[in-house]
Amino acid sequence: MKFQEIIDNIDVWYNWIYQYKKYVPKFIEEAKTKVNYSDWDSEVFNEFFEKNRDQCVSSLQQGYYTYNEKQLIKENWLEIAPYLKKIAENQEFLDLETYDFIKKWFRKFTTQNRKASANRIIASLQPNLLCTIVNEDRLIVLMHKINNISNTPVFTITNNWFKNSNAVSQFFKENIPHEDVMDLITYPWQTYDYFINEKPLIANNDMSEENNDYSNEINLLEYKKQIILQGPPGTGKTREAKLIAKEILGLNSTDDLKDNEQFKLIQFHPSYTYEDFVRGIVAESKGDKIEYKNVNKTLGEFAELALKNYKDSKKNVNELSTEKWIDDEFTQFVDEISQTLEKEKIVLSDNVDLVDLMDDAFLYIGENWKGYEHRMSFKDIKRAYLDNNITRQDIVKNINLSGSARQHATYYIVVLKKFREFLSGKKAPTNQTKINEQKYILVIDEINRANLSSVLGELIYALEYRGEEVESMYEVDGSQKLILPPNLYIIGTMNTADRSVGHIDYAIRRRFAFVEVLPEKLNDEKIIFHEDWFKKVSELFITNYDEYFADEERKVILKPSKTLSSEFRPEDVWIGHSYFIQKKLEDNKLEPEEFRMKIDYEIKPILMEYVKDGVLVGNVGEQKIEDYIKNL
Repeated sequence: MKFQEIIDNIDVWYNWIYQYKKYVPKFIEEAKTKVNYSDWDSEVFNEFFEKNRDQCVSSLQQGYYTYNEKQLIKENWLEIAPYLKKIAENQEFLDLETYDFIKKWFRKFTTQNRKASANRIIASLQPNLLCTIVNEDRLIVLMHKINNISNTPVFTITNNWFKNSNAVSQFFKENIPHEDVMDLITYPWQTYDYFINEKPLIANNDMSEENNDYSNEINLLEYKKQIILQGPPGTGKTREAKLIAKEILGLNSTDDLKDNEQFKLIQFHPSYTYEDFVRGIVAESKGDKIEYKNVNKTLGEFAELALKNYKDSKKNVNELSTEKWIDDEFTQFVDEISQTLEKEKIVLSDNVDLVDLMDDAFLYIGENWKGYEHRMSFKDIKRAYLDNNITRQDIVKNINLSGSARQHATYYIVVLKKFREFLSGKKAPTNQTKINEQKYILVIDEINRANLSSVLGELIYALEYRGEEVESMYEVDGSQKLILPPNLYIIGTMNTADRSVGHIDYAIRRRFAFVEVLPEKLNDEKIIFHEDWFKKVSELFITNYDEYFADEERKVILKPSKTLSSEFRPEDVWIGHSYFIQKKLEDNKLEPEEFRMKIDYEIKPILMEYVKDGVLVGNVGEQKIEDYIKNL
């Protein structure tokens, strides 16, 4: 669907526009003229700062400033007032330096980084420059979605919300006729809502933030095409991979990934091979015989699906309509051939006959041929028709066809002529809509548990050179060509504590970007996080627990504990936060019901395994490390 079609389908939320127009000019005037918050008109200040939900710029039902945080901010309002005045007086150009100062100033008074809250305050004073999507991740999703439906990408996505917000604001101003820029303020969010929900929701501009921000990982994946999330056990690498996929695909929940054809998750193991992952041989029963057939496996199938979408997205409506019509007609043609074969063979030459069919191919054989029937791929016949092949030589010269088709053109041309006769008098309709390029995401859990060089084979080259053909050792449908298209993304996860598995060599390593996923303190109302236990166990690995978590950007270097062997880094073995979680279920129940169960059957065993492997050594006080763990 084109951008203008989406805009035409939007039922504008006029009440939101009314509230925006009512208050935003007042915000600007108050910020220009009032020094302390107490000087502001009380109703205007309440709308500007105190309200979290149903606010005129954006609703933040979750993650807004707490009562205590708001009190601290108001007590120090005199510090920030000159900077709010500065941007209120400037409605013509981005003042990134001042925006950044304001954002950092608010951060000084909060327990966590409430980016959307600070963005909303600044956007409330910049109606000509910034859009109303204050949630940074959702704004990036919108930009990706608009890029995907455009012939060429319209946005250069950055890590700076203000630059992204300005780009989106300018885009809507340039593409939607308007007399007042404030009449456009609902469109970015409603366009995002349309993409995510396929139809506009009841007016709801809630832009609450989730605790996790994956914009860096998403941008890195867009750039590199494949990343590996690496870290010790229990840090949520697989969960993070799913959350990244959810954001890229614009889904509401990771639960929606389950039946989404654009997402696939597999797990590697030491015996995993190229034949399991890319292409291999399968045995199929054929009457009283067994036929061996080359087929695409997990990556081969997924890459083919992504490639088809990528190619289709470049085609015009007439091409797509014709191809869809050919697919439908060919299905009926196959039915007709099947009915004929029930009565007799179909002659292809003096001594070669078409004798049977499979799900994706006709089978033909010669009187003097040894072995099994040859496959005549449906795909080749349809391609030859679409490429307007009329003669045997046309097929021989057609590089879009498989080697088998070109080699056996004598037999293929007979079936192609029959298909032309079948279509005689029929005409392709023009009723297909444009296909937009989609993203396809493959998550490989425990990617280092297999011998990656062996599993990938020639695709090591294809990882770096997207869209280029590589030669597979297996021929599928008459072709050895394999392509990893630009719209296929790979996220691997790697347990850095597992030294028993394969090493990723440098040739592969340079084709991936590596992202560390380390233990974190959690603050989530859906769970109980036992920080006391987390800290107690963490101090077996590091000595600067408080210093590390006090630094929001996590730039503090971890200092190894005396109980951690010098052969290991804390970043590789420090067990993660998921070990210290109890999930809240319905009816106030917990999972597990007693946290002691996790201590005895999950935490202690992995710590004792670390002792056995020489990761944890020495004493804790007067106790040997193993005795200390047993007594936890």
